[in-house]
Amino acid sequence: MLKRIIGLLFPQSPPEPHAFLKTTGSRITVSAQNCTVITSNYYEEPSDSDGLEVHMLDGLIGLRSAEMREREICYLSCAYQPDTHTHMELLSPYIYKDRMTVSFLLERHQQISIYVNPADHREYYFDLEFMNA
Repeated sequence: MLKRIIGLLFPQSPPEPHAFLKTTGSRITVSAQNCTVITSNYYEEPSDSDGLEVHMLDGLIGLRSAEMREREICYLSCAYQPDTHTHMELLSPYIYKDRMTVSFLLERHQQISIYVNPADHREYYFDLEFMNA
């Protein structure tokens, strides 16, 4: 029951904040060669560790799991020029894959669709569904 409540409060994958732009925004197509893959690291607990209930109880008495795993995370950077006087750098949301995998998928797909709000160029949506294939 507790897992179900926590699952409702904290869904696994939150919806993209600007996903509505896929239907209402202006589509621009960017060549994958014009995008830069930027990497960073994050830390996570191994999936084979104790359940959530055990971690909650350990937290109540001050015990912390010291075992953390370092993972690579990527995002894309693409240059965009909405008009002759404005230059912008569009950054994708995080892609939870390593640099090699992201580079391979980009090379295979060859182009990326980005949907931009015509009224406000600061709102945009990277269509990265091909990364999940």
